[in-house]
Amino acid sequence: MGKKLSLNKRIGLIALSALLPMALLLSYLLFVLSSSVQSFNEVTKSISYASAYAETAKDKIDYTMYYAIYAGREFDKLEVGRTFGTVEIVDPYEFIEELRGACYEMSDLATISTNQKRAERMIKTLDSLEKRVSIIDENLQIGGKFEDNKRILNDDIESLTDIINETLQDYIYLESESLANVRDDVVRQEQNAITVCVITVAIVLVASISLSVFAIRSVTTPIKKLSKMAGKVAKGDFTARTEVPAEDEIAVLTNSFNDMTQEIGDLIENIKAEQANLRLTESKLLQAQINPHFLYNTLDTIVWMAEEKKSEQVVKVVTLLSQFFRTTLSGGSDYISINEELKHVESYLKIQEVRYQDILDFEIEASPEVLEYRIPKLTLQPLVENALYHGIKNKRGKGLIRVEAVKKGQNILLKIIDNGVGMTEEELQSTRNRLVNERQSGSSGYGIYNVNRRIKYYCGEEYGVFFESEKGVGTSAVVIIAADKITPIS
Repeated sequence: MGKKLSLNKRIGLIALSALLPMALLLSYLLFVLSSSVQSFNEVTKSISYASAYAETAKDKIDYTMYYAIYAGREFDKLEVGRTFGTVEIVDPYEFIEELRGACYEMSDLATISTNQKRAERMIKTLDSLEKRVSIIDENLQIGGKFEDNKRILNDDIESLTDIINETLQDYIYLESESLANVRDDVVRQEQNAITVCVITVAIVLVASISLSVFAIRSVTTPIKKLSKMAGKVAKGDFTARTEVPAEDEIAVLTNSFNDMTQEIGDLIENIKAEQANLRLTESKLLQAQINPHFLYNTLDTIVWMAEEKKSEQVVKVVTLLSQFFRTTLSGGSDYISINEELKHVESYLKIQEVRYQDILDFEIEASPEVLEYRIPKLTLQPLVENALYHGIKNKRGKGLIRVEAVKKGQNILLKIIDNGVGMTEEELQSTRNRLVNERQSGSSGYGIYNVNRRIKYYCGEEYGVFFESEKGVGTSAVVIIAADKITPIS
C-alpha cells in the first residue's frame, strides 16, 4: 500500500501521526486546566468576597451605633468616612443595604448549597438589624431615650452583628473546605494528565520513527539504485535499466531516466547507421545534459537530505530533476516552446540553488508574447551552466544569473546575464572563437558551440549566440532566433 503513496503523502502521514495525537492531547490538557482554574477561581472569589466583609462589618455597625448613641448625633449628622483607630464611621442604612447586596452576591458565588442558605439567612438577619437601627434613629431624632438606645445596642444590635459575623465565618470555613476538595481534584487530574501525556508521547514517537524509517528507506534505496545505473550510463552502457516498485516521484524520475537512456541508446545507433551530422551533434548535446557529475552531485544531495530527514526538500529536488529530464527528452521533438525551455532552465537552476544556495541567486523574466514561440530544445541550459561554472562560482560572495526573453521585430532575444568574474578582451575573443571552431571548443566549450551551430542550422547564419563581457563586472550571452510561433493544438 505504501508503494502507491507519493512522497508528499508519506510526509503528510508522518506529520499527521505526530500532529493529530498532539492536538488531541493539547485539547485534553487545556480542558483539564480550564476546568481546574475555573473551579479554583469560583471558590477563591467567594472566599475573598466574604472575607472582605467578615473582617469589618461588625466593627463598623457596632462602633457607628455606639458613636451615634453616646455622642447624641442623628444619622444625617454623623461624620461618615471618619475613622477612629482602624474603624470607619458609616451611614447605617447605606451599609446595611451594601451588606444585603453582598449577601445576594455571596449566594450566587457559593459553591455549596449550604452557603447559599446561609446567605439567605443573613439577609433576614439584616432585615431585623435594620429595624433596630431605625428605632434608635427615631429616638435620636426626638431626643432623650439614651437608656433605651443603649439597651437596644447591647441586647439587640450587637447580638445581630455577632450572628452576621459568625455566619460569614461559617461561610468562609465551608468554602475553604470546598477549596481543599478542588485542590485534591486538581492533583488527581494532574496525575491523569501526566499518564495521558506519557502514553501519547510514546505512541507518537513510535509512529513517527516507524514512518520516518519507512519514508527514508523508500527514498534512499531507489536513489542508490538510480545512482548506480547513472554510473553505468556515464561509462557508455546505455542498456542499463533499473526498476522501482512504487508509483511516486522517484518512480517517475526512474522511468524518465530509463526512457532517456533508451532514447540516447537508440539515437546513438541511428547516428551510427545514418551518419547524419546534425543528429550526431544533437546526441552529443543530449549526453551533455546528463552530465554525470551534475547527476551524481544531485543524487548525493538527495541522499544526504533524506538521511537528514529533510523530506520536503527531497520531494522538491526529485521533482525538479524529473522535470529537468522530461524536458530534455520532450518526446523526441527537436523544437519546444520558449515557455518549456525556460521551465527547463528554472528546474536546472533550482537544483543548483540547493547546492550553491550561499553563492547563487537567479531571476527569469519573459514577455508573455514570446512564451509560445518555438525554439530548438536545450538552447539555454548550456549557456546558464557556463554562466554558473565560469562566472558565478569564481566570484566572491553571492552572484546573480538573470534570464530574459523579449521580442524585437521579427526576432526573439534570449539573454543570460551574470554578474560573475567576467572576461578580459583576450578571454572574450577566445570564447567567440570557440563558438565557430569545434576544435577550439574542448569539453568545457562544446555545449555553447553546439547551441550556436544548431541555431545557425535552423534559423540562418545571421542568428546564433553572441557574447559581451567586462572583467570584474559580468558576462552577457545573447541568443537571437527567428520568431516562429507554434501552431496551437486544436
